[in-house]
Amino acid sequence: MAQVPRAGRGAEPAVHFNHALLLRARLELDLTQEQVAASIGVDVRTYRRYESGAVNDPRLGFSVRSPSRRRILERLSAELGLAEADLLVGEAGGAPAAEGAAASGAGEATAGAGDAAARAGDATARAEEAPARAEEAPARADEAPAGAAAAAEAQAPPIAPAAAQGAAPAWRPLHAHTLQRARHFVGRGEILDRLAAWAAASPPSPPVIALLGVGGAGKTSIAERFLQGLGDAPRPGGVLVWSFYDDPRTEAFLDQAAAYFAPGPGASGAAAPRAPAPPGEQLARLKEALGQGPPHLLVLDGLETVQAEGGAGRAHGELHDALLRRLLCAIAAGLGGARALVTSRFELADLAAWADGGLATIRPEPLGEGDAASLLRRWGIRGDGDALRALFEQTGGHALSVAVVGSYVGAFLGGDAARLSAAGAAHLAEAERDDVLARRLSSVLSAYARALPPGERDLLARLSVFPGGAGEAALLQLVRAGGEIAGAMAGWGAAELARGLARLERLGLVFAARQGELGYSTHPFVRQHFKSLLAVPPDRIHAAGSAAPPPRLDEAPRRAPRERRAVDAYEAILAELLGAGRASEAYEIYAFGLGGFAHLGLKLGDMARGARILRAFAGGDDPRGMPASLPARVRASLAYDAGLYAGALGDLAFACACYAAHNEIAGALADPAPLATGLRTLAYTERLRGRLTEARRLLERGSEVDRRGATSGARASDSGQAVRIAALLAAVLHDLGEVDAAGEHFARVRELGDAPVARRALWEAEHDLALGRRDRAREATARNIAECRRRGWEGHVAHGHTLLGLALLDGGEGGDEGGVADDGRVAQAEAHLAEARRWASATGEVEVALRCHELAARLALAAGRPDEGAGQALEGLHVAETCGFGPFRARLAVVAARCALARGAGAAASAAALADAAVAWAGEDAWARADALHWAGVARAAAARAEELARGRELLTEAAALRERLRHPEAGASRAALAGLG
Repeated sequence: MAQVPRAGRGAEPAVHFNHALLLRARLELDLTQEQVAASIGVDVRTYRRYESGAVNDPRLGFSVRSPSRRRILERLSAELGLAEADLLVGEAGGAPAAEGAAASGAGEATAGAGDAAARAGDATARAEEAPARAEEAPARADEAPAGAAAAAEAQAPPIAPAAAQGAAPAWRPLHAHTLQRARHFVGRGEILDRLAAWAAASPPSPPVIALLGVGGAGKTSIAERFLQGLGDAPRPGGVLVWSFYDDPRTEAFLDQAAAYFAPGPGASGAAAPRAPAPPGEQLARLKEALGQGPPHLLVLDGLETVQAEGGAGRAHGELHDALLRRLLCAIAAGLGGARALVTSRFELADLAAWADGGLATIRPEPLGEGDAASLLRRWGIRGDGDALRALFEQTGGHALSVAVVGSYVGAFLGGDAARLSAAGAAHLAEAERDDVLARRLSSVLSAYARALPPGERDLLARLSVFPGGAGEAALLQLVRAGGEIAGAMAGWGAAELARGLARLERLGLVFAARQGELGYSTHPFVRQHFKSLLAVPPDRIHAAGSAAPPPRLDEAPRRAPRERRAVDAYEAILAELLGAGRASEAYEIYAFGLGGFAHLGLKLGDMARGARILRAFAGGDDPRGMPASLPARVRASLAYDAGLYAGALGDLAFACACYAAHNEIAGALADPAPLATGLRTLAYTERLRGRLTEARRLLERGSEVDRRGATSGARASDSGQAVRIAALLAAVLHDLGEVDAAGEHFARVRELGDAPVARRALWEAEHDLALGRRDRAREATARNIAECRRRGWEGHVAHGHTLLGLALLDGGEGGDEGGVADDGRVAQAEAHLAEARRWASATGEVEVALRCHELAARLALAAGRPDEGAGQALEGLHVAETCGFGPFRARLAVVAARCALARGAGAAASAAALADAAVAWAGEDAWARADALHWAGVARAAAARAEELARGRELLTEAAALRERLRHPEAGASRAALAGLG
């Protein structure tokens, strides 16, 4: 008997369907095949395949990976009083394969051909002897509901125990969501062959493949067919399947991916479940696991649901979530053996830089006439070549349209292609050229809606309210609600509902979804069309189906929730309120129930959720689209919060768009304070981007707005606003190289009576440290950290620790910037790094994470570990480049160049390239430019080639002059390096 090892379970035999037991049970109950078929919601031909044993493959046995098969097993068990475990048997004489059934979805066991009659006889004997069991077979881990990462991993680890004994680890695929399977699949052989070869290649070339096309072009069906070809047997690398149609929460995807690809070590050496990673560790943990080498595969369906449509600060196809963007960019750049297959309607704008090597785009063509005719015939269409050609021309070869036409003609026109009404054909032909495929499909769906019985039409319309699908229990709740909630389904029972769903599935309008529980969903195009037919608000349907109480503001928690399930629930209520047009109540939930940015962002670190909620308020990517029914001050505050979330996630360009929207609204308010705040925050973000002159302009305007408000009587004088603007302007002037002007502004801050704290104290300490006043910077920062910690400002505490760590590694006046620090200073710096990383890990705030990368790289370099330092610097450089942090790019490239030089003269060329890039990236930042020029010159001196020495002399001359002007404490080092060139 052939066997394969299963991940976490060892070897298991093939599983077969016990058709002899089914036959015996039907005869004992005196039922006809037609009666049993009707009771379980399938046609009699399908039922006969089960009773005859035709569903058993001679080689592979019976696979229960298909959701429809799992559903049929459940219904046979319920209707005939059989235990599901007894319907699935091991090969030739084993005990009923309950555990085998549980694992069969994870990998189909391979078995040699046997004697079917003998197996049937043995199975019958076992059925007579084995007691009936009510309990179901254990659920497989990869059938867990979307987002249940920890539960899924707790059920069964993805790596086999054999891995602990030195064997290659066997990963079983994890289908977090069920991709829609085409009822009939034709063509696409060339694409599938290419994908199969790509999946087997090592390393993958390219690492990312995108299936792009209009909705209904067949992208998901191709991906599902590709996965079907891979099978579910254990593999040397993991396979994670995620549908953003079912769950668009990127943080849920990252949770699931981190739990699957990066499980913790168990006591036995096998993989064991790990606690969900905090926001700041999700991506790092996942990238580390993917980069270890195994040929891991991610299949991401429906990416357009988390991509921008363009405008309002976002490019068409840009990913909303910065963490997902960074993950895909890292895979495209090369991350071990990892590869990703993506389906989307939009171009992957964020991966444009890898279009020549890291990304390949496949655009499925419309079906050809031959394939379309074959597909139509599989739907039972009769007709000569001319009739089928007419149907093909009416659909334009659009895959979903061909399938829907075939289903419609087969179901309602007796399969006669010629009976498609002339009026319907003419209507299809009138489709506008600018959206021909969508209009043609809409026409077919309209015909379907007219032809379907009222109950099935209303069932499909109500199912379309649930983007992630709905189970029979939820749909039965709609039926029992009666009235307009049930619509034409009023009076149905469970049997009628099951038959309606089965019929819609046979017609190809719905498909079984949701691994681990019985549920149904439908294609987004079909969903959109039938949802529009509802005569009742969708939020009422959703509330009735989810059994959630009507949203009530008096149910908001007294304290903002911390537990994820509670936060999920309030986000769902908020979404329902927005969908119902109740924006004011939704704002109350966000601002007071969930605590706004102060709680979601600063305490929970749930930046991705906050950004998604604010996108829901705006109705899309334009922060100016906040509901007009809200007061202007509230709309401004929402746009401002959207900027805070985007900035924390490292999406600086969009953060600036949000602050600009806030300022546009705030400019019309009588109180100038919100506008002054908005201008200052926008300037802060522009500084992070390296646009220093623009930041200066915004601060000068903010200062004018603040003064004008104070003198006009619009409000009392606010010295706090003036202090914050002056302190940030001092930091910008410092970056621009106007050292004296920066000192004057820091002095003015003190003259205004402010005791430096938080960012304004940190900026002054950075100014002092840059000028070599190390002790002064350290003392001020230590006091600042203590005060910020007392006030609960942990983000500022983390920033302070990175500054203290750099102060320990900085040589100060006359120090040697290329030297190795003593062990005591290195140990202290490591302690400060650990403190800073706590905040970065908890929140994922990108600015702090970049500061940690810089400190970690400098620390490793100072400790004599240049390879480790280079890794940290390059990882931070990737983040800075992806997120648009200009000055950080330059600073991290300089550290990477220094690490290269520390490895010896052989790495001088690499160091020179990095330093040259840093010169370009420094932009207006005079300090970053000075250091980049210095190390670019040093790298060329190390190369010791005549042509390089000449260029090195030029670079060091410019560096020495600039450092002299800045009063840089290492100006002497530049002069010494220049003198060394003669």
